[in-house]
Amino acid sequence: MTVFITTLTIGILLLNLATLVTAVMGRSMVARSLEVAGWCSALALLVANWNLAQSLPFGNMRHVLCFFPLVLGPAALYMRRVRGVELTACFAGVAVVAMVGALCMPMQATWRQMPALQSPWFAPHVTSYVLAYGLLAVSAVQVIMSYSKGEVALRAADEVVRLAFPFLTFGLWSGALWADAAWARYWAWDIKEVWALITWLVYLIYFHLPNPSPAWRRGLLLGGFVAVLITFFVVNLLPNIVSVHSYAQ
Repeated sequence: MTVFITTLTIGILLLNLATLVTAVMGRSMVARSLEVAGWCSALALLVANWNLAQSLPFGNMRHVLCFFPLVLGPAALYMRRVRGVELTACFAGVAVVAMVGALCMPMQATWRQMPALQSPWFAPHVTSYVLAYGLLAVSAVQVIMSYSKGEVALRAADEVVRLAFPFLTFGLWSGALWADAAWARYWAWDIKEVWALITWLVYLIYFHLPNPSPAWRRGLLLGGFVAVLITFFVVNLLPNIVSVHSYAQ
C-alpha cells in the first residue's frame, strides 16, 4: 500500500506539472483534461491514505499536503466559470509544490486520531483551512506576477483573496468552537492560534484600507502569505516550538 501511495503521489505531481506546462503554452483543452485526471488521482490518494490510516487522513503534514490538489481543482474551476478568471496554471503550480512537500514528509503509516481530533469539527476545520491556504498561495503568486503584468495580475490576486477569506474566517471560528469542546476553552493563546489570528487580521486590514495604493496592496497580500507560511509550516514542523497543534510533537 505504501508503494502504491508513493507512486500515486508522484503521478499527481506529474499530472499537475503537465497541467501547468500545457496551460502556459495556451493548450487549454489539454490542460483542463489533465486537471481532471489530476483531481481524480487526488481523490484516489485520499481514499488510499484513509485506508492506510484507518481514519480520516488529515492528522499529519503529509496527509494535509496531499489534500491540496483535491480542493484546488474545484477552486480553479469556480474561478474560471463564475469569476471569469483563468488561473489554471497557477493553481496547478501550487498543487505541484504541495505534492513535492508531501513526498518530503514521512508517511506515518501507523498514525491514528488522538482523542482531541475525534470531533465533528475535524473535517470541516481542516478542509476550510486547506482551501483558504491554497487560495492564498495562488494569490501570492499573482501578486509576484503583478510586478511584470501589472494591474491585471493584481486584480486576479484580489479576486482569489475574496474567495479565500470566508474559508479563513470559518477555519478560525470553527477552531475556537472545537477547542472549547476539546479543552473547555475557546482560546488559549497557543502559538498556532496566535499566528492564525495574525494571518486573519492582515487580510482583514487589506479589505478595509481606504483606497490603498498598489504598493500597499502587494505588501499586505505578501505579508499575509508570510503569516500563512509561519502558521502552516513553522509552527507545525519546528521541533523546539511547543504547541498543542504541532505535527512535530
